[in-house]
Amino acid sequence: MQDYSEFSMLMERVIHKYNQWENKKRTYGTDDLLSRSEIHTIVAVGGNPGINVTTLAEVLGITKGAASQMIYKLVDKGAVEKKISPDSDTEVVLNLTDKGMKNYEAHDKYHQQANDKSLGLLKDMPESVYKSALEYLSSFERNIDEILKEE
Repeated sequence: MQDYSEFSMLMERVIHKYNQWENKKRTYGTDDLLSRSEIHTIVAVGGNPGINVTTLAEVLGITKGAASQMIYKLVDKGAVEKKISPDSDTEVVLNLTDKGMKNYEAHDKYHQQANDKSLGLLKDMPESVYKSALEYLSSFERNIDEILKEE
């Protein structure tokens, strides 16, 4: 029987390092250091001009209160602007400022560069290894989904 502890420990290290990489604050076209949640909020607003806070919360999968707090931070940083909706005096809509648009575009370039490196690793992988890795990761994801449902 194989000892799977080496593989398991490698997976844990990779996941931990990936999370460290993803959670690192970065600049995206401006001097502002942005967290992962801040840049993803900018991306959501940039991809949905005129979005309201309720819909933004749904898009991001967070509470309306959390979305509202994030918008306050991004308004303070000058990346997002809030305006009264042209359709309703009771609704506020969100748009990116010029600074926010710089963040949005730089984030897209950042992901293109990161994806180029990751895709290069996959392209060099033999097809049988790729299929086995894909099958394993899909099973791993299903297992985590089941564990999360139980908690």
